Amino acid sequence: MLPEITVQLYSVRDQAANDYEGTIRAIAAMGFGCVEPAGYPGSTPAKAAKLFRELGLKAPTCHGPLPVGDKKNEVIEEALLLGHEAIITGCPPNFRENFASADAIKATAELYCEAAANAAAHGLQVGYHNHDWDLLDVGGAPGYRIFLENTPETVLWEADIFWVAKAGRDPVAFLKEIGPRGKALHFKDGVVSATDTFTEAETESGKIMVSDSSPFLPAGTGQVDLQAAAKAATFAKYIAVELDSYTGDMMKAVQESYHYLTSTGIARGNK
Repeated sequence: MLPEITVQLYSVRDQAANDYEGTIRAIAAMGFGCVEPAGYPGSTPAKAAKLFRELGLKAPTCHGPLPVGDKKNEVIEEALLLGHEAIITGCPPNFRENFASADAIKATAELYCEAAANAAAHGLQVGYHNHDWDLLDVGGAPGYRIFLENTPETVLWEADIFWVAKAGRDPVAFLKEIGPRGKALHFKDGVVSATDTFTEAETESGKIMVSDSSPFLPAGTGQVDLQAAAKAATFAKYIAVELDSYTGDMMKAVQESYHYLTSTGIARGNK
């Protein structure tokens, strides 16, 4: 069975901040049966959960903080309220430093192991979403492999294949390498060859990376070979549409991405 299509709601953060309910209703009307929240601009988790139920939307994954420390129970309670299967970190605290050295990566892996144990007690998983800096070599070898070697396979890796390609790695080979960790994926497209400068910015959802231009494009119109990646995504249960930014109409870009991914047999939706 094909993976279910979902959408990372960070893509429509501006629209949601102005009219959360209207934006989510429009997303559902496009045919999406799943969404991936990243904060709730213009709403609250409780209100969003109620709206999702009304529209028959699932939220199997989210981008949010790990269930560790003082807010462990709060994070888990919110995940259970929304019906999440996995809590995935989009841009966790100190995200660049976390992959700057072998020791830093091992410490990061230890934190995810702790979070995974806390989550598992409630039937949940945790996961990591990559960008490009966390796929660079550390000490002459891929740093991400240190993370994989020091965490169980139950810690997911939500591969963002645009960023995999941007880091100079082969998305097909990468998806094969992460194997069953690739339960949820981001099939992002864009101009991989663009020479952008990315800087950190704070948002309601936490830290993000902001480009000095917008290399992101609707799925199927950029330089990422989504068809080849789909053939390698043998463990995928959910495939997400995501555009970090877009110079045109974002809602139209999301709809075009939905149409491409579903009409080409990469993922399935409700239309």
